[in-house]
Amino acid sequence: MDHKEFSSVLQQAFSRAASEHGLQYPEGGAEAWATVGASYLAFALCGLSSAQLRQVQYSAREQFGPVILDCKWYDSLKTECLNNQELADALLPGPDGSLCRCSVSADLFLEMLDFCREG
Repeated sequence: MDHKEFSSVLQQAFSRAASEHGLQYPEGGAEAWATVGASYLAFALCGLSSAQLRQVQYSAREQFGPVILDCKWYDSLKTECLNNQELADALLPGPDGSLCRCSVSADLFLEMLDFCREG
C-alpha cells in the first residue's frame, strides 16, 4: 500500500462499490466511514483506544447515516484494498495522531467491514 493512508484506499473502494451497485454516499460519507474502518484497524493493531474508535464511529453515523456496504461486496473490497494478497502493509492512525505502519490480514480486514456494517 506504499505511502498512501489506508483510509484513502478504503474511501475509494467504498465509493466505487456503492456506485457499482447504483448507490451513492452523501458528500463526505465514504471518507467518514473509511476513517471508521481505518480506526478499527488502528484499535486492533496500533493502540488506538476504544473511546477514540467509538468517537469516530458515532460521528460518522450521526453525520452521514449508516455505512453503505453489503456483505456481498466483501470479496471485491478485500481484493481492491489488500492488492489481492492475504496480508498488506497499511498506514493507520495512531493514538497520538501520527501514522502507524502495520500489516493488515485479510481476516482482520473482513472483521473491520463487519464492524462498519454493525456501526
